Amino acid sequence: MPQLKALGVKMFVVDANCRYMAPLLYDHELSVTAWFLSGSPLIRVAYDVHNLDTDRWAARATTVLASTDGTGNLHTTTPDGILERLPIS
Repeated sequence: MPQLKALGVKMFVVDANCRYMAPLLYDHELSVTAWFLSGSPLIRVAYDVHNLDTDRWAARATTVLASTDGTGNLHTTTPDGILERLPIS
């Protein structure tokens, strides 16, 4: 993303978890809802996957992202330039 590049920040997924609850087939319609759980020191995002054809929850997932500066040095907390863009209260 150009905005992250302009901030001099790189982001990496450091953890991903998915709990499957019901199958999805290739022709099923689905809905994915995502929200931020926290923004610092790491960004944590949660996801719900809902099968619209069967009206069942198909999966729940989370990812955790860390950030580094442009040379790869790990930030100990999420930079303010990113935090102010996240919809976290």
